[in-house]
Amino acid sequence: MSPAHVLEPTYDALRRRLLGGAWPSGYRLEAARLAAEFGVSITPVRDSLNRLTGEQLVHSSPGDGFQVPRVDETELCAMLDWHHALIRLALTWPGAGERAILLPKGHNGIATRTALLFVAAAGVAENSELEQAVGSATAKLNRYRLREDEVLTDVTKELDSIEALIRADDRAELLKIVGEYHCRRCDAAARLVRFTYST
Repeated sequence: MSPAHVLEPTYDALRRRLLGGAWPSGYRLEAARLAAEFGVSITPVRDSLNRLTGEQLVHSSPGDGFQVPRVDETELCAMLDWHHALIRLALTWPGAGERAILLPKGHNGIATRTALLFVAAAGVAENSELEQAVGSATAKLNRYRLREDEVLTDVTKELDSIEALIRADDRAELLKIVGEYHCRRCDAAARLVRFTYST
């Protein structure tokens, strides 16, 4: 295992690049090349890639090494359904209705804004396991959210509506709109996958 002072920055750099869509789906992540690029030995890169594999942000298979995961339309819909189920669970968790959702401030782009909104919504349950599950599901969807404005119209208005419902503390309508949000993306899954693969 690599020392933390080398492993953590390497892991953070790789994770940021993956979430930012730096590499296209299916791209082979060669540990030796990445180690040379980051100016570290191959061990912290391999350790980081293994950790990211555990988070399902990287795919690993014997003989093929590490790759950016390839996701098809069906898998993306399954990811969206799971994310929706987690958000719904958080918003209906016992006692969640008595707590306000704390809206985050400062975001850069649709993907970051969406991630912050849903992680904040999950926080209302005050359940660390649920928050961690939402964070993981959100991270896996990030590369597709980066392309949403190229595939869907009025994404910013949609997020504005979700924020307005959070501010109004209208949980019933929020649950409905969050459901529509996820269905809309499932309907566009084939295009989202295609646009993501093209980068």
